[in-house]
Amino acid sequence: MKKRNFIISIIVMILIISVGALLIKPIINNISYGIDLQGGFEILYNVAPLTEGEELTSDDLQKTYSAIVKRIDTLGVSEPVITIEGDNLIRVQLPGVSNEEEARSRISTTAVLTFRDTEDNLLLTSDILGRNGAKYNYNTQELRHEVALDIDDIEKFYNVTKELSKRGNDNNKIITWLDFDPKTDSYESMKSECGLGSMKCISAAYVNEGLSSNTVTISGSFTKEQAEELADLINSGSLPTKLTEEATPRSVSPTFGEETISKTGIAGIITFVLISLILIFKYRFSGLIGSICLFTYLLLVFILFNAVDGVLTLTGIAALVLGIGMAVDSIIISNERVKDELTRNSKLNIAYKEGNKSSLSSIIDANITTLIAGIVLYIFGESSVRGFATMLIITIFVTVFTCVMLYRLLVSLSVKSGVFKDNPVFLFGKSKHKKEINYVKISKYPIIISGLIIVLGIIFVLVKGFNFGVDFTGGTNIALSSSSNIDFEKVKEIVKDYDIRDYDYYLGSKTEGYIIINDILDEETELSVKSKIESLGITTSVSEISNLVTKSLTKNAIKALVYSMIAIVIYVTIRFNFNFAITGILMLMHDSLIILAVFAIFNISVDFIIVAALLTIVGYSINDTIVVFDRIRENRANLYRNKKKLSKEELTNLVNTSSIQTINRNIWTSITTIVSVVTLICVGLNDIITFDIAILIGLIAGTISSLLIGPRIWMVLEKRSIDKPESDDDDELQELKVKGINS
Repeated sequence: MKKRNFIISIIVMILIISVGALLIKPIINNISYGIDLQGGFEILYNVAPLTEGEELTSDDLQKTYSAIVKRIDTLGVSEPVITIEGDNLIRVQLPGVSNEEEARSRISTTAVLTFRDTEDNLLLTSDILGRNGAKYNYNTQELRHEVALDIDDIEKFYNVTKELSKRGNDNNKIITWLDFDPKTDSYESMKSECGLGSMKCISAAYVNEGLSSNTVTISGSFTKEQAEELADLINSGSLPTKLTEEATPRSVSPTFGEETISKTGIAGIITFVLISLILIFKYRFSGLIGSICLFTYLLLVFILFNAVDGVLTLTGIAALVLGIGMAVDSIIISNERVKDELTRNSKLNIAYKEGNKSSLSSIIDANITTLIAGIVLYIFGESSVRGFATMLIITIFVTVFTCVMLYRLLVSLSVKSGVFKDNPVFLFGKSKHKKEINYVKISKYPIIISGLIIVLGIIFVLVKGFNFGVDFTGGTNIALSSSSNIDFEKVKEIVKDYDIRDYDYYLGSKTEGYIIINDILDEETELSVKSKIESLGITTSVSEISNLVTKSLTKNAIKALVYSMIAIVIYVTIRFNFNFAITGILMLMHDSLIILAVFAIFNISVDFIIVAALLTIVGYSINDTIVVFDRIRENRANLYRNKKKLSKEELTNLVNTSSIQTINRNIWTSITTIVSVVTLICVGLNDIITFDIAILIGLIAGTISSLLIGPRIWMVLEKRSIDKPESDDDDELQELKVKGINS
């Protein structure tokens, strides 16, 4: 009867694999990719009032946003991303767009339609138009393309045209203008081209009598495309503001995008296989169950991501890497706790019950702190930071469902079946007594090494500064791809007139590379440079950005990080105590400083994607540290019955015991996460090589800091209270004066 539980678990796993296999293709096909993955076009607009001196309001921003959305709809772009950033910026991302100039023109044209006389006096505005607006029409009799306007206020239109018809001397004309600028435009200067395909002075029509029709036709020497564009612009509404390009548009060619998506997919498959093999090797049958739960995790993450209309970007992949680490971590924590119970000669069912019970608080606390960070980053973040937070929040909820609830259900069925009663090794792997190591004693070495690295990094920053990439300095990054080896000497010759900052092959390939110049190329120059380079048989993707944009995004990311740290301090103080909270934040700072120091020492280019790396390490580091803190708190309650003050010897024993018990979890969680990063490097995903390097450094620093440095610092903070004199107040008052909460 009991063995039926085992059969049920096998059937459930087979069903998961079968259903998952059927869902993989439609899920992948429904993923919306950002421009850094599928190619496309991005521009950041500065929004200002149409009239100088006026104040830009939030209502103006919202109306501008709505108008841009309508205009992008006319371009037929799939999954555009339009976001308001700060008080006066709107970011537009158009995946898959190849005609950048048409998109830029369509988006930023103010499209103010006016009717004027030959002396440029305003007669009518677009207010007279009816609900049907403008409509493209082909006049079959006169064989020309036209735009028909639906007139709502017929009476007003009649009165104006009747008065105009009485004018003589060739002044009985109604001039239709688009975006008339009184400073530069006039009918007198443009009458020779008015009505001949101009998109400013659209038409000049004689009016011989009052017009009372509900339709007015604008005709001229339009092409079909011009007439359709004019109708679209009129229908999309007039922009209530003036848009100025804050930075030269960033574009990624579809060729680069397709390659990135392909390599990302390969990296994902390899990562899943390697992590599954590690879990099975380490934990046997429960590792197999964990692999199937991880497969379910990945499917659900993308199902939910598609459901919320998420757009997958490189920073989203960063959050996914962190999410995989946390998902596997939940499995490892549970299994290590069960194995601890088995080493105490507990029976399998008791060991499983006690291990699950003791591991739950660690998993919950670790995921909640990361969730808090994700929510704060989403609320206060912008652009790629918000995309990172969206993916991170989704992964946390899915982790709890698949790698905690589903995983425990399937393992529980296996335990209850009795199949592994006499051979728990086949269910959870070998259980070994952990070696007694004085981690407190050896922790001084990583503290010294970390201190030296950080100090050396500060010296390098002061002497040489960071090797800021084009993201931070402004300039042009030209990505290169070819079927044969790239001849950089020929490429350098083409851009010799510009300040060349750097050039190189991408890691492991001579057919892919980049060349960075400090100058921002104008449109004409960019096209010329691309044409010359492509004549060498090299595909190019030009990324140009103003440092003002990156500074704004970086400032926002730092602000969001600070707020998330404050939120984490509050939560950890409530769940643990203030000393734990301070230690946790110091470890976040430590891991981030180590990354920046190594980048400074080895002169590694610092690009904006390093922000995503720091966000990832913050999430990983706090998760890692909380697990160790949870074991310290648990051991303090078990070994010393929550004694308020411990002696130095007791603190040392507490930290050593906790570190010994968590070392396996720390190492194996780090290994599985590192596998994800190394795989991304090995498949040649060059666009995030900086991210990969930063994550590798951060993972190593985070593992060491959570296992050795963090507990040692917490111990120092706790020791400070040992020598403090006891208060003479009664117990109740003493309780009120306890520093921290739950201590």
